[in-house]
Amino acid sequence: MNEDELILRKLLWIRHGCPFTALYGDDGEMQCNRCMIDFKRDSAEKIEQKFVEIGIKKIQEFIR
Repeated sequence: MNEDELILRKLLWIRHGCPFTALYGDDGEMQCNRCMIDFKRDSAEKIEQKFVEIGIKKIQEFIR
């Protein structure tokens, strides 16, 4: 992973919308214990898929 990709992944991890208390970053990790995304290891496609799933769940909860 190049430096630019690492910077963007870190920014996405910090600002993706889950509470700061859900973020795990010890030893260089970049994980969210709420939405279960690993911003360091998951592919961009997998992160996108999880964001879409989270969005669909939010919409479904809203219309109920």
